[in-house]
Amino acid sequence: MFGSSKVSNVVENAINNNVVNVNGNNVSVLALVIGIIVVLVLNLLVGPWLWNNILRRLVPMVGEARWYDTVALALLLGLIVPH
Repeated sequence: MFGSSKVSNVVENAINNNVVNVNGNNVSVLALVIGIIVVLVLNLLVGPWLWNNILRRLVPMVGEARWYDTVALALLLGLIVPH
């Protein structure tokens, strides 16, 4: 996982240069924030629809999901599954 020195280096670099090094690529902080917002909005809009209309038809034993259920599931999977 991240060490405290790595996290502080990323934050310091982002503040000074407005650029973050992600997987060896320099990415603008603004582009990173816009990307996170787009993914979050897509999850908020499409996630519950996919869960309630598609997954419940395929797996009848799952219950109905609300918007925060799909966001929490995405966050949990992001923390558990390595990239």
